[in-house]
Amino acid sequence: MMIRYLIFIASLNVSYAAAQPGLNFSALKTQLDNQAPKILQKHGAPGVAIAFVQGDDVVGFTAYGFADVATQKPITKDTLFNVGSISKVVTTWGVMQLVVEGKVELDKPINQYLKRWKIPDSEFGVEKVTLRNVLSHTSGLSLGPYRGWNSAAQVPSSIVDSLQGNNNGAGLVKLLHAPDSKWSYSGGGYSVVQLLIEDVSGLSFENYMQQSVLKPLAMNHSTFKVTPKVMEQSATPYTDSGDITSMVYFVEHAAAGLHTTAMDLARFNLAILKNEQGEYNGAQLLPKALIADMTTPANTGGRWSMSYVVDQSNASLGFAGFNRGWVSLSRSMTAQNIGYVILTNSSIGQITNDLDSFILSKVAESQAN
Repeated sequence: MMIRYLIFIASLNVSYAAAQPGLNFSALKTQLDNQAPKILQKHGAPGVAIAFVQGDDVVGFTAYGFADVATQKPITKDTLFNVGSISKVVTTWGVMQLVVEGKVELDKPINQYLKRWKIPDSEFGVEKVTLRNVLSHTSGLSLGPYRGWNSAAQVPSSIVDSLQGNNNGAGLVKLLHAPDSKWSYSGGGYSVVQLLIEDVSGLSFENYMQQSVLKPLAMNHSTFKVTPKVMEQSATPYTDSGDITSMVYFVEHAAAGLHTTAMDLARFNLAILKNEQGEYNGAQLLPKALIADMTTPANTGGRWSMSYVVDQSNASLGFAGFNRGWVSLSRSMTAQNIGYVILTNSSIGQITNDLDSFILSKVAESQAN
């Protein structure tokens, strides 16, 4: 979940228009078939899964390398990957449904909704911490990345334990500076959101997200519960030196715990694209005005919304995630109504960066022709 991977490395100077041609997946796949294996070989990486979306449909899937190198197990549409901090964006779509239901307000003190734990009093004004500024990383709350645990048996039983400091060294969640005064990435803030969801809905975070986001978006292989059965369906994670590594387990599911497939994450990617009627595909979950609010740059220099990364140079919204053994990227080019996801089963972040740059360049070329 390292912050350096939250930045889209590729930043080509490209402008897009909605009227331009759509995505030619067949042509792009031919180009990827030539380039992607070279990128994997260059960096000594095990494998990658890529899925593309356009309008209201997943239009293509392709994979290279292996889910497991020793057995040469292929990566398929059903192969599971951990997607680290992309979990935060999925969580946002869940908590916003509580806003729609009137159970939570974006600009009220978030502490008033918490029952089992509250953000400690602070000289910086804890009453100014709201759901809006937590989601956009402008709340002033602590904790960037979480380390996670090497086995499921080590994971605390409750998100409250983590908020109180039982999180393998990440520390207490507390207010470090005045809310809305600057951007400061906070995984701890999303643990507060996880608690809010549980306290307000009365459900476990995993069950709430299954009901409110994963099931409605047909993300049928996705889960926040990483069980032995789930790991059997997963790619094997590798370090940046090519060694097999253990899975990283979290109680901080909202911040880093989503396990999904390229096809399922592509279905989520569709939520901020539009159908033939010009309506958001995600309108089945949230009203269009709220989706627009969620995807509009917040008080972050135009770089972040609630809680997408806003890539102005490529007219896209997305996020990237990193946990040991996994790197992921989701990008929605909203002006063109297309997008893609890239999932890898190693800590080699340059794979995702190189493939992202390559795809962006080929999409730009196709639009120019």
